Amino acid sequence: MSEGALEQESRIMKEDLCMDIDPPFKENLATAEDWRKALSKVVPAVVVLRTTACRAFDTESAGVSSATGFVVDKRRGIILTNRHVVKPGPVMAEAMFVNREEIPVYPIYRDPLTAGLAVCE
Repeated sequence: MSEGALEQESRIMKEDLCMDIDPPFKENLATAEDWRKALSKVVPAVVVLRTTACRAFDTESAGVSSATGFVVDKRRGIILTNRHVVKPGPVMAEAMFVNREEIPVYPIYRDPLTAGLAVCE
């Protein structure tokens, strides 16, 4: 096969295998009002979590930390956060909302296999 034919085949293969991950850039159509409406719906669900944990195991450290989470079920009071926020041992925690309301929260699930998610109530 000639060099030109190889280049042609390589180009065709790349075109067939390539796909656009991100859509092409288009002018931003969202207005300031659109952003205000979206944020007014989302921000009240975001919480700051303050946790105090004792030293659960030799490999863990005791301490106080802050993190964020968000309410995923308002009726049941379920908050989703990162796994590292909920320590493997006893944890005392509070959630503070944007209006400065503070409530106690209790860990109900900590993903044991990944560095992913935890759930508080």
